[in-house]
Amino acid sequence: MVIRLRQLLNEACRINRWWISELSIPEDHVHLIIQTKPSDSVAEVVQRLKGGSSRVIRKEYPELEEFLWGDSF
Repeated sequence: MVIRLRQLLNEACRINRWWISELSIPEDHVHLIIQTKPSDSVAEVVQRLKGGSSRVIRKEYPELEEFLWGDSF
């Protein structure tokens, strides 16, 4: 799944013309430093990266649904 997540983040950045300076995916979170265009808001960038990658990961790895949602919702 980590390999797929890397692919998704790289693809999203390529499509949006953002540059990944650093990317690290430890066990339970992601560290990402990117360069964006001045016209892109931080909130929009985060929404695209998190929303898009989450949608694909949930579809491709349905067995993680319980882990991803947990009992807190």
